[in-house]
Amino acid sequence: KMTAGDEIIGLTRAFLYAGAPSIIASLWAVDDRSTALLMQRFYQNLSNANNKAESLRQAQISLLHDTEDTFFQHPYYWAAFELIGDYR
Repeated sequence: KMTAGDEIIGLTRAFLYAGAPSIIASLWAVDDRSTALLMQRFYQNLSNANNKAESLRQAQISLLHDTEDTFFQHPYYWAAFELIGDYR
């Protein structure tokens, strides 16, 4: 019997079993524009030699404090994302 939330666990577990070292997953349906901005900032941070966990944290903080688009400051737009697996 599956309970609410089991889908995300099953999907991420499948990727980990298939050999993915880490996954960034969202806990709820997310906005496309804010996700694109968050991922752009995540990969910019990652290219600056940060580890994945710190890169995601910095990207989330950048949306929280974004002065150009205050619409995305609400946690709904960035807090859904979590890093699972290898944080480095």
